[in-house]
Amino acid sequence: MASGPNDGKFLALSRYDGWSMNIRSAKVDQLVQRLARLTGEDVETALERAIEERLSRVAPPAPADRKAALDSFFERVSRMPVLDARPADEIVGYDGYGLPS
Repeated sequence: MASGPNDGKFLALSRYDGWSMNIRSAKVDQLVQRLARLTGEDVETALERAIEERLSRVAPPAPADRKAALDSFFERVSRMPVLDARPADEIVGYDGYGLPS
């Protein structure tokens, strides 16, 4: 058996593409056991929720948040003054058939 900080222990966390994920860290094991004890959850649930909470702080916004951000952006843009009142086709230079004028 190995000796050192891991003492040969590992924590099987989940399945990933058919393989179990194993973390060989005594510190991680201690932390997840403590978290599970404090929350009254099983180890897997405590770890899953901890990871989800961390991801919510560091991950890009979820699609719903992205939609809200885009809606806010378009709302701000729609309040901007119109600098050229001509239709877009006239500004770009296309006629009613979509050909350059």
